Amino acid sequence: MFFACFDFLLFGNSLKDPATKAYAQVFAPHHGWAIRKAVAAGMYALPTKAQLLQKLNEDEPSARIQMQSYITASAPVILYIDKLFLSRELGVDW
Repeated sequence: MFFACFDFLLFGNSLKDPATKAYAQVFAPHHGWAIRKAVAAGMYALPTKAQLLQKLNEDEPSARIQMQSYITASAPVILYIDKLFLSRELGVDW
């Protein structure tokens, strides 16, 4: 989920929008109605992007570098895990 969230966050100013999109992409298909509604309500408690960066003691350019680095580094790991699941016929729609 972090991979999807960081990918969305790199190009926007909202934390709620990328978190909502990442949740919808990764977890929502596996959750029932009640959990999806609880998560949607919890999204309103997320800090703004500026508040998050301040808490992390980062500015926008340094955070962008860190997120891009994570996305680049995690891509082969995610691909490996996907291949592992497929090789064991477990699917990757988890």
